[in-house]
Amino acid sequence: MIEFSSGALPWLAAGILLLILGVLIKFRGWLFLLAGYDESSSVPDNVVQDIAGNTVLRVSIAALVVGVLISVMNPPSYLDVLVGIVIVLDMLRMIYRLNTWSPQAA
Repeated sequence: MIEFSSGALPWLAAGILLLILGVLIKFRGWLFLLAGYDESSSVPDNVVQDIAGNTVLRVSIAALVVGVLISVMNPPSYLDVLVGIVIVLDMLRMIYRLNTWSPQAA
């Protein structure tokens, strides 16, 4: 049986959970999982579904990759901080894309 180090388990668990949520948002349209989003938004549901779903899926893949890297090798101590920064930048990118969406651009 595969044994994971204690540092890899949180990353793998978060990656699996986010993967499930990303699939539900992107492919099933469960937009109620997104905090602060409702039908009164000026951005159509399919655009939010695409942008937010892709973002959550990217973050889940990153978390899974970090979990696998931690389980098979001894990564540098700054890896957690670096991945956290990348996740924050990806979330800021999603917020920017949703706030600047216009019907003319589609």
